[in-house]
Amino acid sequence: MVAEGHRSEPAADEDVARLVVPALVAGTELIGRYQGSGHREPPYLVRRVDGQVLQLSHLLYLVAGGLDGQRTYAQLAAGLSAEWGREITAGQVAYLVENRLRRAGILVAEPGPDQSAPLPKGRDRLLALKFRVALVPEHVVAIIARIFQPLFWPPVVVLALLAFVAAEIWLAVQGGVAQLLAGARELVDRPEQILLVVGVLVLSGMFHECGHVAACRYGGARPGAMGVGIYLVWPAMYSTVTDSYRLSRGGRLRTDLGGVYFNVLAMLVMIAVFAVTGLPWLLVSLVAWQVSTIWQFVPSIRLDGYYILSDLVGVPDLFDRMGPVLRSMLPGRPPHPRVRELKPWVRWVITAWVVLVIPCLAYWLIGFLVLAPYVLPVVWQALGTHWDGVGSAVGAGDAAAAVVGVLRMFLLVLPWAGITLVLYNLARGLTRRIRRSRA
Repeated sequence: MVAEGHRSEPAADEDVARLVVPALVAGTELIGRYQGSGHREPPYLVRRVDGQVLQLSHLLYLVAGGLDGQRTYAQLAAGLSAEWGREITAGQVAYLVENRLRRAGILVAEPGPDQSAPLPKGRDRLLALKFRVALVPEHVVAIIARIFQPLFWPPVVVLALLAFVAAEIWLAVQGGVAQLLAGARELVDRPEQILLVVGVLVLSGMFHECGHVAACRYGGARPGAMGVGIYLVWPAMYSTVTDSYRLSRGGRLRTDLGGVYFNVLAMLVMIAVFAVTGLPWLLVSLVAWQVSTIWQFVPSIRLDGYYILSDLVGVPDLFDRMGPVLRSMLPGRPPHPRVRELKPWVRWVITAWVVLVIPCLAYWLIGFLVLAPYVLPVVWQALGTHWDGVGSAVGAGDAAAAVVGVLRMFLLVLPWAGITLVLYNLARGLTRRIRRSRA
């Protein structure tokens, strides 16, 4: 009886062999091998219809490439065996299709061109942009990218960088520090000029995102929508350049640095306008944008520096490796599979990044918890003072002063509201992991 039971498995496999394979969802794109990968075995990339880029093993990628909705599992298995160089059965192919590729959201639900499986929800990534709202659709972004694309022509880049260095030297020779202090004093005397500074910074931020999408298109990838969201504690603009994963390491780095390059162009324009007008508040805007540009290179949170490091080592999401790296560092524990799959030098770089990032994040969180009881009463008192000032400005008909007062109140509240949201999300994520481990 036992032997007969075992003999039933090939019969089931034969039934599967006669089934027709499903088709990929219309619009799914098989990109190819991930270039410049930090993995021992480089993954292969597939672009889903929603723009999400997935990583697949070589075998899964070959299986996906054979899903045309016409051939049978037996025919697909035969072709894969020849291409893969190893024997693979129809049942094994069916298992990969149903348990791996269908879950990835790239297969039609049933035979038919318009029926697709529901796309799986993305993970709640650590320190990711929250509450995103797309404001500029993809077809408009394509026009923007095409307009600014020529700025990445190498001779233009060289000339722009040389002009920026010359402009910075000129500003220093002209006594930039003294003029900056004068501009800061004028902001105190005329607080309505803060609105001008904020306006310049917002426009520069929009231009920064144009740099990312233009660099993405220059390399041959398709940028997606642009919009705003909340990152950590501040409103932040974003641009969708996920398709840049199809590019070489150099193309991805150009996309990462495109925003900083456009920051340089924006600062060059500010210096030129300041040279003509001598407006003190414009110099304050310039310095604020310089600080913001330097801040972009911090790799401990998801700013441009984080993505630059990620593309240098060839590992798409460093925060996903944090847990496996920490578990691999425990005495007596073998390296986690997600660590072993990396090249040795990449493993060392990511381990060093984890060792540096965790104390940095802990410093800010602990600092918040320690300082909150002392700072929050002061913030509350300042809010009351600004509220009275806004009321007085409204009564006097001074709209500019009223807007500045509201802006100051907003800036006072935002960091504390943001860090509270970060702590809440971290606690919720930890609770989910605990419940999942107990299940």
